[in-house]
Amino acid sequence: MIKSIQYKDYKIFYLDSREDLTGLGKEIIDGRVEIFQEFKVTKRNYVAGALYKGEKYVVKSPRNEHRIPQRKVQTLFKEGEALTTLKNVNELIEMGFHEFVSPLMAIVKRSSGMIVDSFLVMEYVEGRRPERDEISLVVDFGKRLHEAKHYHGDFNTSNFLMTEDGLKTIDTQGKGFSFGSYRKHYEVMTFSKDLLILELGMDGEKLFNYPKDGYYYLAHWMRGFKNLSVVSEIKRIKKKLRDKGWKI
Repeated sequence: MIKSIQYKDYKIFYLDSREDLTGLGKEIIDGRVEIFQEFKVTKRNYVAGALYKGEKYVVKSPRNEHRIPQRKVQTLFKEGEALTTLKNVNELIEMGFHEFVSPLMAIVKRSSGMIVDSFLVMEYVEGRRPERDEISLVVDFGKRLHEAKHYHGDFNTSNFLMTEDGLKTIDTQGKGFSFGSYRKHYEVMTFSKDLLILELGMDGEKLFNYPKDGYYYLAHWMRGFKNLSVVSEIKRIKKKLRDKGWKI
């Protein structure tokens, strides 16, 4: 069960079993949380390791959700990445998907109904990237997730860790299918490309061996469209302008 409290201009959402973490949420809002390592600092995302009462946690701020106007406007009708992740992933963990790193708390600030700042607090885990003989664990997880009508959203080996407790996955909202099997096929293609980049000599599509339906061909077309040189150049220019402060 998820509960919430108001603190200043923010709303803190937390698992009812982790009310003890609301103090960490307040420290994050006040800007006085102890950071032991910054994992990613870009205009798109901020991810860091935080210390609270001797324990380590991961704090993520999905900055693109706040700085890109069209995404910001969309939050009028959405719960936002942090709260969506908190709800979806914990539901999947309750369903038996223990490969997910547990989201523990979401912190959200809105202005005029739109999200203007947010944070996601997750458990901290240490591990290494899966090796060739461990790819089958990633594939098995993906198949079970797809069977449950959910998808990862960024299905590549950099978002999986081999830990003392086995396979763990990060950087996912655990969303459900909304358009047939399109997402299933799309992320299998993403996984296939990742394996090629790693030069593992493995075909991700053959590992999953999903039947090629209409959604498969649509996903194949969409990936091809996004890889067109003109589309890639437009994306590059937009990213460059956003990094300069343009609101596009």
